[in-house]
Amino acid sequence: MSKRNTILVLMLFSCWSGPENPAVQAKYDFNDVEKLFIYSISDHSNMLGSGAMISNSLTHNFLKYGYTVNASNNSLLEVQIDQGKNSLELHCIITEFTDSEMIVVPYRHEDRGYTKTVVQQTSDIDLKEEKSKSSQLQTSTTTTHAGKVREGNMVEYTHSKVGIMLKMIDKRSGDLVWSNSYWYSGLELQRTIDTCLKNSVIQINKLFQ
Repeated sequence: MSKRNTILVLMLFSCWSGPENPAVQAKYDFNDVEKLFIYSISDHSNMLGSGAMISNSLTHNFLKYGYTVNASNNSLLEVQIDQGKNSLELHCIITEFTDSEMIVVPYRHEDRGYTKTVVQQTSDIDLKEEKSKSSQLQTSTTTTHAGKVREGNMVEYTHSKVGIMLKMIDKRSGDLVWSNSYWYSGLELQRTIDTCLKNSVIQINKLFQ
C-alpha cells in the first residue's frame, strides 16, 4: 500500500475537530498563572467510569508535555504551570462518549439457477433425382443448472466517539477566561480518548508559552 493510500485509509477511519479560535478573555495574562486545578469529571450517561478515563488521559497528556501533576489536599489534580500569582480551575464536561461496536448482520443470497436451450438447424439437398429436394432438420438441447442458497454473517464495526468541553475559570475572580470544545472519532475507545485529550492539551500548552 502506498503512503498516499495509507493516509486516505486513516482519514476514512478517524476524524477530529477542535476550533482554531477558542473563546479567550483578551485581557487575561496567562503568563502570570502558577497553578491549574483540574476538577473532578462527571461520567457521561453512556458509560460508568468515563469521567475517570478522561481524567487519567488528561493527566497523562499534561505529564507528556513536561508539567508536574500532583493531588492537592481537596482531592483536585494540581498542575504546576509557572511562578505566577494566579490560579485557574479547569472544568471538563463530556459531551459525547460512545464505544465502538461489532454488529453482525445475517445475509441470504438465493441463486434460482437457469435453463439454457440451444437450437440447431441443418439443411439436406438431394441431387440424385435431378431436382432440388431439400429438407431441414431442427434439434434442440436443453441444459438446466440448479440454483443454490448461500447464507452467512457480515460483520460491521461502528466508531468510538468522544467529545469534551473545557472551561478555565480564574480561581480568585471567578471569571471565565478560556473555553474550547473537542471531539474525536476512531476505531478503538482508549486511543480515541487519548487523541481527543492530546489535541486539547496542545492548545492549553500554547496559552502558557
